[in-house]
Amino acid sequence: MITNPELYQSWMERERWEALEKMTPEESIALGEALLTSEIMDVAEFPDDDHPLCLAISLGIPPQHMKKSG
Repeated sequence: MITNPELYQSWMERERWEALEKMTPEESIALGEALLTSEIMDVAEFPDDDHPLCLAISLGIPPQHMKKSG
């Protein structure tokens, strides 16, 4: 049972940052590719007209890695 949610949240945030800092460049790229081509993009809103799928294409991520819409 979590008795101190604020402390727990702080600890988890620190753990996430440490995990990200330990990633290799290849792991970072794979994570970025996975996020850009995932279903999370269906619910993400980009009010500044940022188009992550266009970013994926411009980064050279092959189309077969991108999820099909529709």
